[in-house]
Amino acid sequence: MRSAVGLITRNDLIVLVKRNQRTGDPWSGDIAFPGGHVKDGETPQEGVLREIAEEVNLNLSPESIIFAMEPTFSMKMPDMPVYPFILKVDSFNDIAPGPEISQVKVVSLSDRKDSRNPINGMPAYDFQGWIVWGLTYRILKDYISLRENSGVLP
Repeated sequence: MRSAVGLITRNDLIVLVKRNQRTGDPWSGDIAFPGGHVKDGETPQEGVLREIAEEVNLNLSPESIIFAMEPTFSMKMPDMPVYPFILKVDSFNDIAPGPEISQVKVVSLSDRKDSRNPINGMPAYDFQGWIVWGLTYRILKDYISLRENSGVLP
């Protein structure tokens, strides 16, 4: 089993989702990037584009993917590789939560505050009350570092 997530960006803005509460979903209720399981026969790139369409109503082309980060692993499912992709969009006009998502929020990276997860004390970012921690925090932290040090990423 594999998963893919999309860090969707435009300038200083990124898309975060709040997942619905669902029994059996290890990320139930979490703040995350749009994404999910890659289906049999799909590439991680195809999976992330499908998941983005399903979760936030953005139908993006493969050309929207501007960078593939190294696969990583969640502490909740350490045997499942997660493929993070950075995608650039021109607009967030059509963004809307799909059936698995309770809310979608476009946030500015400059508005993040260093924080801690109130449940387990792990490092986190706070975006106006939306706490990003765990796998999403690590991916976002790596993206911010790449963005600041590469001069290439938006």
